[in-house]
Amino acid sequence: MTSLPKFKTAIDQETYVNIFEDKLQAYWALMTRVKNRFYGNDSLTKEYKWEELDSKVLEIIRDITTDLMYKTEVDFKEALPEYKTADDELFIPYRSFKENVLEALNEALTPYELQYKNECPPCDDLACADHLGD
Repeated sequence: MTSLPKFKTAIDQETYVNIFEDKLQAYWALMTRVKNRFYGNDSLTKEYKWEELDSKVLEIIRDITTDLMYKTEVDFKEALPEYKTADDELFIPYRSFKENVLEALNEALTPYELQYKNECPPCDDLACADHLGD
């Protein structure tokens, strides 16, 4: 998780906030472009305002924007290799947070599920909780 640095001076803090503000403006502009393409004046339907969109739609807009940003960065660095860094050699395909969590949960649940997918091992039917309804 990213945290705020312990700023040494007020100027350093202002520099950080200014960089953050620039990135926020850029992200907001990209989110707005995606929204407008699907739910705005570029779409075939009526133009929706941000406050008219529910949380699921906002999540979809965010996911599309983030995915496009990632793919754009990859394509940009392929077209202009001078922008590549050492980190770019470690290619990790972008996936949504949900996809990563779902995969982790599936991996964590697999041993548990496998334990109960097999036939019940030999047991005393009267004492086994799995057979109380038998």
